[in-house]
Amino acid sequence: VSTQSTGSSGINAEYGKQWYQRRVRGNSAQLIRTFFTDPPFPTFSSCIVHLRAVQTMAKKTGELLLKLRGLMTQNGQLAAYIVPSDDPHMSEYVSSNFCRRAFISGFTGSAGTAVVLQDKALMWTDGRYFLQAEKEMDENWSLMKAFMPGTPSKEEYLSSNLEKSSKVGIDPKTCSVQLFKTLNKQLRSAGMELVPVADNLIDKVWDDAPAAPSAPVFVHDIKYAGESASSKLETLRKKIKEKQCSAIVLSALDDIAWLYNLRGSDVNYNPVFYSFAIITPDSSTLFVDEARVGEEVRSSLTETSTKIQPYDAVYSSVKELTDRVFLPLSTNAAIAQAIPAEQWCVGMSPVQELKAIKNEVELQGMRDCHVRDGAALCEYLHWLETTDRDLDEVDGADQAELFRSKQDLYVSLSFDTISSSGPNGAVIHYKPEKGTCRNIDKSMVYLCDSGAQYKDGTTDVTRTVHMGTPTQQQRMCFTRVLQGHIDLAMAVFPAGTKGTCLDCLARRPLWNCGLNYQHGTGHGVGSFLNVHEGPCRIAAGNRMSKYEMGLQKGMILSDEPGYYEAGEFGIRIESLVEVVETEDIGPPDGRFLTFRPVTMAPIDLRLVDRELMSGDQVAWLNGYHATVREKVMALWEKQGKSEDLKKWLVNQTREI
Repeated sequence: VSTQSTGSSGINAEYGKQWYQRRVRGNSAQLIRTFFTDPPFPTFSSCIVHLRAVQTMAKKTGELLLKLRGLMTQNGQLAAYIVPSDDPHMSEYVSSNFCRRAFISGFTGSAGTAVVLQDKALMWTDGRYFLQAEKEMDENWSLMKAFMPGTPSKEEYLSSNLEKSSKVGIDPKTCSVQLFKTLNKQLRSAGMELVPVADNLIDKVWDDAPAAPSAPVFVHDIKYAGESASSKLETLRKKIKEKQCSAIVLSALDDIAWLYNLRGSDVNYNPVFYSFAIITPDSSTLFVDEARVGEEVRSSLTETSTKIQPYDAVYSSVKELTDRVFLPLSTNAAIAQAIPAEQWCVGMSPVQELKAIKNEVELQGMRDCHVRDGAALCEYLHWLETTDRDLDEVDGADQAELFRSKQDLYVSLSFDTISSSGPNGAVIHYKPEKGTCRNIDKSMVYLCDSGAQYKDGTTDVTRTVHMGTPTQQQRMCFTRVLQGHIDLAMAVFPAGTKGTCLDCLARRPLWNCGLNYQHGTGHGVGSFLNVHEGPCRIAAGNRMSKYEMGLQKGMILSDEPGYYEAGEFGIRIESLVEVVETEDIGPPDGRFLTFRPVTMAPIDLRLVDRELMSGDQVAWLNGYHATVREKVMALWEKQGKSEDLKKWLVNQTREI
């Protein structure tokens, strides 16, 4: 990728590198062409890079599967080999060198598990990815629609379809301690054996696998973190003592980044770095490639008396731990198996629980960055409506990114922008690619799910718009989604209520019309960390987990109901909300909680059927739009934005 500066508005090489990585994603099958003329946008003259990727819709996997099955036979006559999506830290999103499931199957969604047998290959994934998986996988693969009636779990399928005494292999570093126990128990009950395979078999057939990340780790300033690493370690040690443990092994990358006030760039869009940590009452050890630790980071770690050890040394170091050791759910089975089982104390990471409740500095940062982010999104939507250029979905995504990149404290996107026109909006986690994406058609519904990482916070917002004349069916569906979005936002509940208890509020307006959506309604969001953060969430009750954390003041979650008609359109309205106390509901010493919107971006009134809405819902929408207009307009006044842009915002946020 080549970049060329044009005057003072030149774009730096790092931005060009990130752009390239997003297009390639470690897939050598894509053809990348760089043009030094024909920039993507007239206003983007500083970046003379135009990447056009040509990608086949389904990767051919026959030869790879043949090689893999040969290795399965050589490694103990394995009847099946399980390929999870996970890295050794159970991350939702992983660096390209850990995208083994995507490599072997062609399916690039963030969630899914491949199971390869000697005569077939199966892919389990959830409703967000059904359409995507069907497009990306070839005839060698069968889609198993997880959580749908009639679809067996992986354990049930293997137990029913393999012969007794069969061996099933898995890399224990890509499998959580809990999943390994569950798999092992189920397979043993069917007379089968789960075999830990130390050397990952996918790596042996992946000839051009990407190198491991090597970018430097950097300090997350206290003015954004709001609490010192020393203070966080002190609190964590108290939590470990309460659990009657002598040590904790941390594997989740965002837990480690938050605890030490450090950040990285190992995973696209998630400011984390590959590492482990062991904390005892009197010691702290960070396992990370020392070549990536500069003087500022080293000094920061010295202040907390934290030692640095090589990344892989964690597997030998845990063998030296005595007494009870707390193993969070993100601990991989290889680490757990290095510790005697009688020493295990497995449960929800106390760091996740601490991290979920933001301090006041983090909360203010989230509020501030959402005003800037909302202003950028408004600029994009205005530009999209008024431009006369022919645009495809990638052009739209890139332009939205450009507007964000001009905002203060911007670092990167927080996930791949879902820029989807017409039927592509029905693919819940759609990712447009040059050469295969659609043009943005102003006569169709357009869904844009996007977000960014800023030094003071993380954003995630979806707005669905129609730049022409929507059909009555589209308006009805949109309004039902909007009603669910508002009803959830207006919810009042006692502290500690689990999000699964509130999920039906967002679905009820849809259910009343026989409609539904196959994804969760809300997820936690980090503060300049992962855009998807546990342990709080809002999801259908049949997926409730005993480890789900009840809602508390100071949490940030998404509110994102939707509706999707395959082959036609997709609708989703997503805003982030802050959990706050009500003014006068509940006892004085335990006020009930509610949600306050953090996202500042208008909801398209062209798609709203006011006659379907209640008075309270209309009042909420008008009040929300008044806040958006006030906050975004104030920022634009400082930034000297055009009168046309301001008039557009006034119209978009008018009362109905």
